This record gives sequence, structure tokens and C-alpha cells, in this order.
Amino acid sequence: MSSRRAAARLTWELFKMISKVEPEGLVFKSYGQMNGINLTRSGYLKKLKRFEKHGLVKKTKTANGHVFVITKKAKFLRSKAVTKKTRTDGFSTLIIFDIPEEKHNARDMFRRFLVRNGYTQIKESCFLSPFEISQDIRDLIEELKLKSDISIFSAKMNLLE
Repeated sequence: MSSRRAAARLTWELFKMISKVEPEGLVFKSYGQMNGINLTRSGYLKKLKRFEKHGLVKKTKTANGHVFVITKKAKFLRSKAVTKKTRTDGFSTLIIFDIPEEKHNARDMFRRFLVRNGYTQIKESCFLSPFEISQDIRDLIEELKLKSDISIFSAKMNLLE
């Protein structure tokens, strides 16, 4: 996995954990003070150390002990969430792919990315969305070297009566 994808995955994990953190300065408290988190103590601390290693959180000493504070880098990445631009032309975006078995890891990653970004799976390798194709999807296709295996269409559905 490339460092860019690893960083993206790590950032996604951080944002998932942030949703369980109180917004008071976005501070991760000690494990004992956290509620609603499905991690063991060691798993929680490992994640925080990994976030710290990548510059997403910073360990700070307070009167109550140590806490992990979200950095400006993480706040910037959070604000830069994927913006989905709805198509106004009455068309939808249709993505069809035939990715060979040798690239099954890339295929599975691409499929998960589409689902996470609001695409509806019609068949195993066919996805539909009312949104315009984002630059993030184009970048992922380039990064995974799948350009020759993927077709992107603008489609309009007419119901037969």
C-alpha cells in the first residue's frame, strides 16, 4: 500500500474516532474517560501513537494527565472532505469496470471507495451515482493503474411503459 493510501486510511480512521470525541478542542482523553469506543486499551493507544507518528495528533500534558490534541494538519484534512457535486443535467455517472484477478486488491479497494462515496452498486462491477465524477476518483484510478480497465459514462435512464 502506498504511503498516500496509508495516510488516507489513517486519516479516515482518525475521523471515525473523532465522531466519538467531544468537540471541546477535539481532544482524545485517556481510555478510561472515553465512552462508546469499540477498542481495547492497547488498540486505542496504538491508534493514537500511529496518529501521532503521522502528525495528526499531538501529545500534550495537562493538569489531568496527558491528552492527544488534533493538529492543524488533521483539521485541514477533515475540512477537505470529499465534496459531491450533484449533476444538474439530468444524467447520472455510470462506472463499469472489468479488472483482472491479478489486480484483485486494487479492484476491491476501488469498489470500497465507490461505495463510501455514495455510488450504488448495480452489478458486481457496475456502479451508478447522481454525482459528477470527482477528482479523487480520477486520482485513485491513476494511482491504482486501472485506467484501461474502467469505463465512465454519463447515462440517462428512461423508463419503458
